[in-house]
Amino acid sequence: MDNSLTKTRIEICLLFILYMFILPRVYMDYDMGFWRQWALQIHQHGLANAYNSTINYFPVYIYGLYIYDLLQGTEANIIHNINNIKILFVCFDFLPLVVLCCFRQKLLSFKIPHLFLLLNVAYVFNSMVWGQIDSIYTNLAFLAIVTGILYPVGGLLLYLLALNTKQQAIEFLPIMAIVLFYSIRNFKTAIVAILSAAALQVLLLLPFMSTGGVAKLAQIAGNTVGLYHNLSISAFNIWYLIARGNPYFINDTDTYVVLSYRTIGLILFAITALLVLIPLFKKVIQLRKKNLPFDEQYYKVLFLGTGLLCLFFFYFNTQMHERYAMPIIIFFFFYGVASKNYKLYILGSIPFILSLDKAFSFPDGYLPIVHYKIIYASQVLAIWYTATVIYGSYLYYRLVKMT
Repeated sequence: MDNSLTKTRIEICLLFILYMFILPRVYMDYDMGFWRQWALQIHQHGLANAYNSTINYFPVYIYGLYIYDLLQGTEANIIHNINNIKILFVCFDFLPLVVLCCFRQKLLSFKIPHLFLLLNVAYVFNSMVWGQIDSIYTNLAFLAIVTGILYPVGGLLLYLLALNTKQQAIEFLPIMAIVLFYSIRNFKTAIVAILSAAALQVLLLLPFMSTGGVAKLAQIAGNTVGLYHNLSISAFNIWYLIARGNPYFINDTDTYVVLSYRTIGLILFAITALLVLIPLFKKVIQLRKKNLPFDEQYYKVLFLGTGLLCLFFFYFNTQMHERYAMPIIIFFFFYGVASKNYKLYILGSIPFILSLDKAFSFPDGYLPIVHYKIIYASQVLAIWYTATVIYGSYLYYRLVKMT
């Protein structure tokens, strides 16, 4: 067996064991209260009746809570051990590195310094400390994009799982469409992909069909955009620099200049998204016409472009939470791996971890460092993100000109 492969497996396994050993007992009370309540509802009324309750998350996480219930066995254990649900989230933090680094495969040919990602507190904080599920949809979508280049059916199924985890996975839809445009080369593959996706979707919804859960789930999905009306929910994005007052207390349907905040945010996101997607699509068309494989140069465009799309989604849209910037960490990391330039990865990690820490336990924070107020000022964090937007955009347009 390859010694480097063995070493990688040992390192990842030992680090996972260490994280399980030091898994913080603190968590975000508000969110974990929902996980506890939902787990009890599933335990008491069964998986089929999950949506005949206060549950408003998509099926993949509900299955996770159901498995947690089975492992705990009793209501007392479900309540007392709710912190252990974080193990599920940490598993998804590790999943991309396990898939890409622990097996002999051809998804990515270049060497991945996995510890650069797994030891980044900005990457694991949301799962290990906060106890939120963003790692699930983020890393399923990441694997869907990487897998879809060579295996379109597998990539589509992974992306469907991401969509069935959290609605924010919709931000990856145009990237996934571009990837599938490249990899689906015949009618048979397209039919297999569609039928496989339909079968998986039916399978995910099957337990809820006889109890009205599907209709309730459709209602939840339809009401997602209007669930909050805050201009920004501690996201520390552009609105913290240009809004009149604290964005948390501003309704995003209010008028800003001539249009509503929400409309302006959508327009800005649409424009910047097109500026990312059009060059990426052109590059993929070139590859498809010449029947060429993705190489490191095109992977750089893909990872950087996807990371920027996620950053623009977070930076310009309204109703954003601080956690919604999480996808930029893994995509900027893999851009750094392909380009050997980790500056953007570091730059994006700084405001993300500071904003998570600030929102997690304001005003004192959780991290064991001296907290100078200026570092955590909302406008300072917004400037950090703005710098990431500017530098990332510069790198992207320099890259697409060179490729």
